Amino acid sequence: MTENIKAISDFLFIEDDIKSIKKSDLVIVLCNDSINDLANKIDYLFCNNIINDNTKIIISGSNGLMDIGKEKECIRLLNKLNLDYGYGESLFTLEDEATNIYENLLFSKRYIDSFDDYDNIIIIGASFALRRIKMCACKLEYPCSKMQFIGTIDERNISKDSWWMDDIAKKRVFEEIERIGKYLLKGDLDIR
Repeated sequence: MTENIKAISDFLFIEDDIKSIKKSDLVIVLCNDSINDLANKIDYLFCNNIINDNTKIIISGSNGLMDIGKEKECIRLLNKLNLDYGYGESLFTLEDEATNIYENLLFSKRYIDSFDDYDNIIIIGASFALRRIKMCACKLEYPCSKMQFIGTIDERNISKDSWWMDDIAKKRVFEEIERIGKYLLKGDLDIR
């Protein structure tokens, strides 16, 4: 791995090792096309007692650019969790308006403000977008020091260990860097 690839990887892919995630009382799931991986990660958290029936879990996502005309992302994930894993709808709060990362966090904040105090927050989202997710959360005044990040991998296989080996993944990673710059200049991100 070259020095440049490592620098880009270390900047964008900030996920915590799922095996070291601390018990949490709040989870925010930013839906994307990796519904299977999102469901697997949530199931892992339940099975390893990192979250439980008392954990507040917000599933956020309407339809992004890749999903126009499909069932809302949050509904697809909820159905997957119910049908494949047996998790009931009452365990989750659905936020079904957000069409991008900023909106996922902005609209989820409405629900969070009504919850009791929480000590740790787990954010689950696309691995390559976790830096922007964190920067949006800081801008929206989430308690960033309490946040842990779990990344998902979609069918494009954009991972920290291999993104530079595939033209589609490379293109998406460079688009993500461009988005960070664009949204930072727009004022939607915080560089803390």
